[in-house]
Amino acid sequence: MGTLKTRCVIIGGGDCSDDILKENIKVDSDYIICADSGYDYAISAGITPDLLIGDFDSIKAIPKNMRKVTLPVEKDVTDSVAAFNEGVNQKFSSFVLFGGTGGRFEHTFANVSLMAKASKDNIELVIIDEKHIFRAITNSTVEIAKKDNQQISVFAFGEKAFGVTEIGFHYPLTDYTLDPFDGCLGTSNDIVDDYGKITVENGTLVIIETKL
Repeated sequence: MGTLKTRCVIIGGGDCSDDILKENIKVDSDYIICADSGYDYAISAGITPDLLIGDFDSIKAIPKNMRKVTLPVEKDVTDSVAAFNEGVNQKFSSFVLFGGTGGRFEHTFANVSLMAKASKDNIELVIIDEKHIFRAITNSTVEIAKKDNQQISVFAFGEKAFGVTEIGFHYPLTDYTLDPFDGCLGTSNDIVDDYGKITVENGTLVIIETKL
């Protein structure tokens, strides 16, 4: 009997390295979807995906013996969003996206927006690249372990976030209303305890963990 796959991993066509994929993907327990040229990154890292999806306008070579979903070139969603929707249709509620940043900024921003929307729908989507881990929380709490050369930035997304509390940080907050148009306040904070705890009572936060 095979291992139950409980997490959906999406590999997109943004910045991605062999090391970041090898370090974070568990091929036995992750369901892996490659969005178009994300397939090239997977193969470079020695990872065989479960599904390939996209319009295939940027992939080096389309594999023959692999499950594929072919999308039209003219469509209302990006290949990464289509891959996420496919994972949701397969009832996954935990996602990690690699290759979702870098390259064209509009694609990065679209993926961050997707992450925030997923959070509002009670779906966990984390975006990982070489220097960052992106998270979103809605009406909930997250704890982040302290690491060397690390900074945490917190932004309200879409609308004001009420009851924002940050414990274990150099610059703490207590029951604060964070405005999405005040981006400076939540930028570049340091965890001073073993863990930093971030809570939002009402609203959505985008949390960016940066490796300096």
